[in-house]
Amino acid sequence: MNGNMSIYQFHRSTGTYLKPPKSSKPIMTSSFEISPEYIEFVQKQPFSGEGEENPYTHLREFYRICDLIRIEGMSDETLKWKLFLFSLTGKARHWYKLNVGCAHGDWKVLSNNFCLKYFPISKVMDLRIEILSFRKLEEEYLGESWDRFIDLTLTGPNLPIPEEVLLIHF
Repeated sequence: MNGNMSIYQFHRSTGTYLKPPKSSKPIMTSSFEISPEYIEFVQKQPFSGEGEENPYTHLREFYRICDLIRIEGMSDETLKWKLFLFSLTGKARHWYKLNVGCAHGDWKVLSNNFCLKYFPISKVMDLRIEILSFRKLEEEYLGESWDRFIDLTLTGPNLPIPEEVLLIHF
């Protein structure tokens, strides 16, 4: 280690994390530009990794935004790979910096790792139990109860619970 530098200086960002490494999907155009307006739009829905934030909710919103953007010669996965960093702040941004290299440019690997970090298997099991033990609240209209049930099923990953079983437990 260089005797003139402290460990904190080695940790300091040098700008290399301001953009993600290359995506595993090739970009088939010689040049492209992601408009600053798109980046600002993504930044308006940030995920910090604090409190009770839900990574699945964040990704659903992120996908909605990305579905509005098309860049000729760039796959949807590459676009998500390039924009995702801009949707993160705080602890989640730090997690990204430490883990983006492990994904080897694969958006699915990165997004799955993100969900596992902020919605671990224990939460998935708790959600499954909550869905399978769902009850209508007293004085709650059936429509309100149904909305609450559907919202609950959308708060996590796609659980392999057949629709018939969901209806029985509703």
